[in-house]
Amino acid sequence: MRMTAKAFRVARWEFIERVKTKSYLIGLFLTPAIMALFAAGPGLLQGSLEEKESLVIAVHDATGVVLDSLDASMKRGPLLTSGKPKFTIERVGAAGRNLAEVKADLDSALLRNSISSALIIPATALDSHQVEFRSRNVSDIESTSRLERRVSDIISEYRLAHAGLDPEHVGELTRSTDLRTVRVSEEGEEESGFLESFGISYVFLILLMIMILTSGQMLVRSMVEEKSNRIVEILVSSCSPMDLMFGKIMGISMLGIVQVFFWSVIGTILVLAADLSNLPLDNIWLMLVYFVLAFLFYASVFVAFGSLASTEQEAQQMTGYLTMLLMLPIIIAFMATQSPNNPILVVLTMLPPLTSQMMFMRLPITTPPTWEIALSLLILVLSIIGVTWIAGKMFRTGILLTGKRPSLDEIFRWIRS
Repeated sequence: MRMTAKAFRVARWEFIERVKTKSYLIGLFLTPAIMALFAAGPGLLQGSLEEKESLVIAVHDATGVVLDSLDASMKRGPLLTSGKPKFTIERVGAAGRNLAEVKADLDSALLRNSISSALIIPATALDSHQVEFRSRNVSDIESTSRLERRVSDIISEYRLAHAGLDPEHVGELTRSTDLRTVRVSEEGEEESGFLESFGISYVFLILLMIMILTSGQMLVRSMVEEKSNRIVEILVSSCSPMDLMFGKIMGISMLGIVQVFFWSVIGTILVLAADLSNLPLDNIWLMLVYFVLAFLFYASVFVAFGSLASTEQEAQQMTGYLTMLLMLPIIIAFMATQSPNNPILVVLTMLPPLTSQMMFMRLPITTPPTWEIALSLLILVLSIIGVTWIAGKMFRTGILLTGKRPSLDEIFRWIRS
């Protein structure tokens, strides 16, 4: 297997023809826009959902201890953009009613939307620490958690004061610790945290998946179209099947390189603008090597699959299995951050279809031993050579086969020939 001038001409033709298509140009700009939307969208949505008026919380306090302190606490914050408190406390007395009647009246007010929620603090709350929150919407975790913490703090301070202890002094003694995380490596130390390490791993995983799926599907689709239109017969008459295969791989690879370069420029600008100086970039060059090798491996696999498919439906079915395989590292990414040197992850790192993705997750967290990196790179390179050789055998015969899907026996005969 060697590169020829005809292979380079095929690559140039593939690149020029594909780079001008609307789908490629749209994807080039749309992909980073979608990723930016995913990153900034939740914050923008949260801002649009912010209440414009204060939410009224009706409080029935049978202890006579919690309500005033809770009212003062809520007035301090959180605040709306208008400067008003987000929550307004409304006092609800018993007025000769029993607890069941108070709850019934509060439920009526909730159904009329005259209050947003109700808080029932029974007389036993000072000992049991149990209160009752009633609302038509109990899924607002942020608001209910904040309310729970405030009430809990007030009751705890009351109990400490009646035990002869100073709540402020106790709070100072039990103040939570500010944990500063420092990542130690062979190059030295740097301040870094979970979000930085996990974020760069996830970005590489997502970019690789997008690049493989878009470029791979483009490669398979072009092969199916050429087989259906009999154009491939003309191409094979002008160059050898191996030249055609290598040319297609190089052409699609150049398209992918343009995509990655364009997205990298955008990412670099965003990183500089956000001043993310504590990103773990000491192994970034190694991650780029794994990125390129992973793309070459999957490009050869897509060539083999594309040579077997005769219709668009068959091509989608075959590439669907690869899609599921690419999703596995994304699913286990969070677990991998907890134990990057887990023996199972080490074994997965040595499997060529997952080698690069596993290293994307492990390298930013803690650099694996040198022997693991060297062995994984050796296995991946040998796998690329082996898969390319098998793909060439399959491509040589399968590219001219139309009308039926070859059996496994036929595929094995092509490989042995």
